[in-house]
Amino acid sequence: MADPREDAIRQRAYELFLQRREDRSGDPVSDWLQAEQELRQANEEHRRHVGPARIQDPRHIGYLCDANGHDIENPT
Repeated sequence: MADPREDAIRQRAYELFLQRREDRSGDPVSDWLQAEQELRQANEEHRRHVGPARIQDPRHIGYLCDANGHDIENPT
């Protein structure tokens, strides 16, 4: 099963290819790297608006924890 991030990068790289194919400049590797950078920036911007990821940690049943296992609701 393909990684959704890789699929998004592949799609964006293809869009960049279609945009530049008329002038014949650039290359597929540059398209891929630019697509990665654009998607990374979009994800960072999204995280700034949404906040930290909230996951349930089995060590703290019933508590919401960040990715490092720290209790979000009752920080100590």
